[in-house]
Amino acid sequence: MKRTLAALFGAFTLVAAGPLAPSTAATPSITPGQVTTGFSGIAYGSYIFNSDKTLTSGPTANSSIGCTGLTGLTSTNSAAALNVPAVGAVGAAATSVRTLETATGKRIEGRSVVGSANLLGGLITAGTISSVSIADKNTAGAFSGTNQTNIANLKVLGLPVAANPAPNTVIDLNVPLLGSLGKITLNGQEKKLVNGTYQVSTTALRVEVLKAGIAGVKAGTDIRLGVSLAKLTPAQVGYAAGAGFTTKSTLATGLLGSGPTAYASLSCSAGTQTVNLAGTTLTGLATVGASTTTTTTVVSPALKGTVTNSLAGLNVLSGVIQADAIKAETSASRATAGGVVTLTDTSTFTNLRITGLPAINASVAPNTVVQVPGLGKVTLHKVTKTSAAIVVTMVEIVLNQSIGGLPTGSTIQIGYSNTGIRN
Repeated sequence: MKRTLAALFGAFTLVAAGPLAPSTAATPSITPGQVTTGFSGIAYGSYIFNSDKTLTSGPTANSSIGCTGLTGLTSTNSAAALNVPAVGAVGAAATSVRTLETATGKRIEGRSVVGSANLLGGLITAGTISSVSIADKNTAGAFSGTNQTNIANLKVLGLPVAANPAPNTVIDLNVPLLGSLGKITLNGQEKKLVNGTYQVSTTALRVEVLKAGIAGVKAGTDIRLGVSLAKLTPAQVGYAAGAGFTTKSTLATGLLGSGPTAYASLSCSAGTQTVNLAGTTLTGLATVGASTTTTTTVVSPALKGTVTNSLAGLNVLSGVIQADAIKAETSASRATAGGVVTLTDTSTFTNLRITGLPAINASVAPNTVVQVPGLGKVTLHKVTKTSAAIVVTMVEIVLNQSIGGLPTGSTIQIGYSNTGIRN
């Protein structure tokens, strides 16, 4: 639907909501707590980019919940105001995603609030911008969804626009002397059911610049503010979770120093992902050869997740620690909902050696800790487990002095695999 600005003055529409399929009037045979579904949702404040990716800002204040069937979960985030050169200013953002049991079934909802916006040199201005996306499944198995958008004090080309625009309202970005340069979509929303997954999404304000003309703003620039997404997915006996990477450094303060490199995570549904890296260097500390991280999720006949990180060579401090190859590989599986989780660790070293420590070789026992002069504490084949998850780091170094720009106390992880099963 495309409208002129004049047609929007004073317009007000009720929130679009309603069941995807009619519910039955019969007394439900199950309670709300017995409704089976999976949950997946995200919300963020702003995401600004152009088609050639020379500009990317966000997603900011990203909150997310995924790969779970549990209610009572909440994810929240916030971000300070930001300025994007040529594009404009975006106010502070706050977001949340939560899963819950209602009086009639189960629900996931995503919420996004952005404090203000001043875009494209004042062509578009607004006060508080908010969106809400809610997806419900009731005891009869019917889906329903709700989209909400509110944009306070919105003005386009200096003209006011109602705070509650109709769903998917489109305004021509017709700039005086420049003509039509793109479009603005207000209260962009969608509800759909695809392969058993019900999705509700809302974008409060989206600006698409389709032609050049505004100084410093390329054609293909896309501005999205106040975005929320809620999905109900087919129920599973559980969800595989985990990830792998080649290298990562963390400062003693907890801040990320570098990486993770060759990072790949397990999918909630069946599938395989592979990430390759030609090689990497931790300046002044270590070099790592070509590496690959592969994650595989199987959902039938039994749920199983496997994460494998393989690297072709390691050299720390010019030969103090060396290995021809390292494989970090873990898996987690469960046959039935609520059943016992089986965890495996098939990680290996090939020709591992440490200068001055001849007893260290490829057969080193898990969780072996050594002190290496001039380097720090080194843990080899570090393994931690719970009843439903396993984490392996093949080489973990905690520096006892500053090396290569990393301060004392920094932690370096090389060859990482983590898998688990969650409800």
